[in-house]
Amino acid sequence: MRITVAEVITTHGIKGNVKVKSFSDYEKRFDKGSKVYIGDELLTIEESFDQKGLKVIKFVEYNDINDSLKLVGKDITIEEEDLGELKDDEFYIYKLIGLDTYSNGQKVGKVKDVISGVYPNDVYVIETKDNKEILLPALKTVITNVDIANNKIEVDNLRDYE
Repeated sequence: MRITVAEVITTHGIKGNVKVKSFSDYEKRFDKGSKVYIGDELLTIEESFDQKGLKVIKFVEYNDINDSLKLVGKDITIEEEDLGELKDDEFYIYKLIGLDTYSNGQKVGKVKDVISGVYPNDVYVIETKDNKEILLPALKTVITNVDIANNKIEVDNLRDYE
């Protein structure tokens, strides 16, 4: 399974560089020599640098703006096994989506989405059994347990957020 780590936004210059929006917190993800996919094409990063909130990436395989134009709008992905390890209290967003949500021992819905990078903390979007959406701050006082292996999260006092 491949995981999206960035999106190509536009070209940069005439030598094949592209500007990308990174979805990764891992600083070394786009270092020289790193391998990524765009579609089924395996690409090697020749160099990268930050510019105004985006990454500018030069791929070994692309040396001309006319060639790199076809990359615009496409996702940059990696193999799942290349994601790396997280701390005990950290989770990959794609693993949270779809988890059953429990409050006071009762199943109340599923994690529909995770809003990240907007607020001081992530926000979990919970879709309840009656198709309502509840926004929960991803705080330890609210999300009391995340159990990926058993496909569930436990929430303290969901009614406070309805």
